[in-house]
Amino acid sequence: MNFRIGQSVGLLLTLCTVLFLTACGQGASAGENGADKDAQAGEGPAFSDTSRREWVYVPEVFTVEDERADYGRMQPVGDTLCYVSLGEEAVNSVRNICRYSLTGRELKSVPVNWPEGGNDWDVGYRFFTKDQSLYMTANVYPASGSMKRFLCRFDWEGNCLFSEDITEKAGSNVSIHGLTVDSQGRLYIFLDNGELLLYTGDGAYHGSVSYGSPENRMTVRIEGACEGADGKLYVCISQARMNVAGENTEETDSVLCTLAEIDFENARLLKIAENLPDIRGLCAGSRPDIDSAEAGDGSGDRYDLLLYDDAAVYGYRFDAGKSDSGSVGEELFTWLDSDVNGYCVTNLYLLEDGRLCATVEDWVNDDRAIVTLQRTRAEEAPRREELVLATVNGGSDLAAMAVKFNRGNGRCHLTVKNYESLTDLYNSILVKDPVDLIDLSGLNVRELAKRGFFEDLTPYVAQSELLSPSDFVDGILDAYTFGGTLAGIPSETSVRTVVGNPAELQNKEGLSLEELLAAESRYPQTKTFDGVTNEEMMQYLMMFNEDTFIDRDTGTCHFDSEEFKALLEYVDQFPDKPANSGEEALKTGLSNGEIRFAVAELYPGALRDYQKIFGENIACIGFPTADGSGGHLVFGSGAYAIAAVSENKESAWSFLEESLLQEKSDLYASIFINYPTLKKELDKKADIAIERNEVTPEEIRAVMELLPDATPFFSAENDEILQIINEEAPAYYRGQKGADDVVSVIQNRAQLYMDENGR
Repeated sequence: MNFRIGQSVGLLLTLCTVLFLTACGQGASAGENGADKDAQAGEGPAFSDTSRREWVYVPEVFTVEDERADYGRMQPVGDTLCYVSLGEEAVNSVRNICRYSLTGRELKSVPVNWPEGGNDWDVGYRFFTKDQSLYMTANVYPASGSMKRFLCRFDWEGNCLFSEDITEKAGSNVSIHGLTVDSQGRLYIFLDNGELLLYTGDGAYHGSVSYGSPENRMTVRIEGACEGADGKLYVCISQARMNVAGENTEETDSVLCTLAEIDFENARLLKIAENLPDIRGLCAGSRPDIDSAEAGDGSGDRYDLLLYDDAAVYGYRFDAGKSDSGSVGEELFTWLDSDVNGYCVTNLYLLEDGRLCATVEDWVNDDRAIVTLQRTRAEEAPRREELVLATVNGGSDLAAMAVKFNRGNGRCHLTVKNYESLTDLYNSILVKDPVDLIDLSGLNVRELAKRGFFEDLTPYVAQSELLSPSDFVDGILDAYTFGGTLAGIPSETSVRTVVGNPAELQNKEGLSLEELLAAESRYPQTKTFDGVTNEEMMQYLMMFNEDTFIDRDTGTCHFDSEEFKALLEYVDQFPDKPANSGEEALKTGLSNGEIRFAVAELYPGALRDYQKIFGENIACIGFPTADGSGGHLVFGSGAYAIAAVSENKESAWSFLEESLLQEKSDLYASIFINYPTLKKELDKKADIAIERNEVTPEEIRAVMELLPDATPFFSAENDEILQIINEEAPAYYRGQKGADDVVSVIQNRAQLYMDENGR
């Protein structure tokens, strides 16, 4: 297999970085709002910025010595956490009713004694009552006949008190989404078709309630139910903004929640508040049996309910909710403030002693734990050096890393500042936010590094006792080094490039922009690329050729040139929306001369797939560049920079070390989607993948050879020049304006931007 690799030129992007950096220099440093560096470090999380809140929630984290512990459905009863053990791989494995004492940290269990002596019942949802007996739904799959559903109750010893067949009411074609029991022993079973079944404590059917509109039931979900201090049962219902056909409306990805009371006697739902943001769960906000003043807790009668999402926990009052529809309540604390990955919280409860108890289940990052949270005055909480990491849409993986770092660090604490967009991130830091670390995902790393925003990591790697340059795959440090500054080091990478038959090339190294446009005029019936939209193609061409149209030495734009006009006309051939393309369509297009190249995501195994299409001599040509060297894009995950303005650089580096060296679970280690940048991790995954015939050594070597000349991909969101092009070019694509008119407007707007914002 002959993989021929081209070289890329770097990409440049104009950002309003000068103002950005000036503001960072003039604003408060990380140390000014951070922890007192002379303060004695203690156990538990850091609450260094005590001016933010009067109260903080100090965690205690522990686990149950039970490999089959079900952290996803643990439930406290008094000071005991109750659960049904997870099943084993063996057929008809024994399931246990387990009780773990929060006081004595002792585990006791008894086997579930199924009706009729069988162990082939599939455990469903469960709920433990005050006497620690158990209600549970179960699916039964008989040797002959259809599946049946049962509602069961088991006593303290695991003996079945009754098993009621509820198949007729619950059906067999819908899923059960929840089960809860109120203090009067009445049962509530939630189905995923928007129906709530009501049963008495002895298993007698009482009625049903609909909690979803008939035309839109499949988008409705119960996010949680709990009994309030007033003895009423409350439920949180979420509903996605989708139409009857199941297609997203204009409000895509929109989820709104409704809080409601369930009136058991009259089988009805009483709405309390609507249009709340996406909530993941709720619990009681106060307990009548707690004297919060004497306990020093201060939370007993403050809130009717506590609501939580992936980011934080909120105190909710019914009266305030009615007057402020859409409000989720007062933010009490963020999960990361208390060293919890909120994305993996399975339940939150209010314990009898006033503490909160969260259960966490994160299989990928090996974080399955119980976390109790003690409400504490901020000035009494342990203090550590505060680190701030800025990110755009940072998810569960980043939260998991921060949690692991914080729990194992007695000296400093990492706070993740999450922004919805690059613009929000830039503006927030510009105005007020100090920052020590920044997630490089989607950023124009080259341009920011050139402006001096990042600390050079080269000496940190050289002096590290845990890492050295030779530990990383060849080329990855080069790919993230600009002007002598190593901005970041991703933990994993993937590559996007252009692949094709090298016989198609005139320039033996790659495809130049001039050759691309010339070929377009010679072969007007041939598409150079397949499966790319006009906006995507414009971004690729500008990422590697922006300097052709911008003279940064003089600050002069040339978007009214004949070359840019030809580029605009070339991009016009691509569709507004992605076409339904695939391997067969690409083969057909290549064979009949309609398509010449393909934009390829080089995940493990991809080059071998493209070899089947293009033949043995497939080449990684790269995107068209000014000099024809070929441009490749590297997508790095887990790449973080140390901000040049940070006053906590050594601590920030300790986080980078840990993030690069973190051990993944066995489940994650066996999945080969991206290429690890640490050689030992790459070798480990590659050995498994090669043995499974998923990838070849030659392919891995070919992809690695692209890295030294690749450039990190950046989002077009904050590239003002590209935004101008994307706003004006569609008028030409749609035939509303001529090319001359469009390039004239682009030139005027781009030049104005350059004049106002510098070079």
